[in-house]
Amino acid sequence: METSRVKPGFNGVGVGMGSVNGSSRRPGPGYGYYMGSGAAAAGGGRAAQAPVDGCSVALRVFVLASTLVSAVVMGVDRQTSTIRITISDTLPPLEVPLTANWSYSSAFVYFVVANAMVCLFSAAALAACRSRAAMVPVMVGDLLALALLYSAVGAAAEFGILGERGNSHVRWAKVCNVYGRFCERAMAAVIVSLIAAFANLVLLMLSILTIHKSSSYY
Repeated sequence: METSRVKPGFNGVGVGMGSVNGSSRRPGPGYGYYMGSGAAAAGGGRAAQAPVDGCSVALRVFVLASTLVSAVVMGVDRQTSTIRITISDTLPPLEVPLTANWSYSSAFVYFVVANAMVCLFSAAALAACRSRAAMVPVMVGDLLALALLYSAVGAAAEFGILGERGNSHVRWAKVCNVYGRFCERAMAAVIVSLIAAFANLVLLMLSILTIHKSSSYY
């Protein structure tokens, strides 16, 4: 009896990629990442979910909490002090209550807005941490958040140093000797935001390293 020969691929039996070009090499680790749509259709959508890195999630939560604390501490920073003004040597000094508020400085307003934006972005990035399609947009957002944080920290720190030391060249007197609590809270918010910026930098580096490892071209 003559045995029927069936060519592979015509009876429903699939042919591996390695047998097509005569090579038995398996696809690289990034094959599933770049062919995510096909793998998702074959695997019931499982390939569309990226593996969750615990270190990245912890850093993201830390950035969210730090920027929230910085924005709140700076946003409620306010102090009223009584200043004595001497009009004449024969008259008693005049006591005038003056208030220092974070909203009086454009640098502090920018600081609060920038930290609030980074906080909201971190919450959105945590919600999309399992999506492969959101990996590159989140990485671009991390880059913008990093620029926002460092610029806001620089602006707020410069204004704080000016209030602490003054500027004798333009005859700007220091004010932190009068509003001590106000300056302390402002500098505490700046330090926490600076730590959040460093954490965001590490997070961005981890994201780039993850994409580098998942790519089959390297």
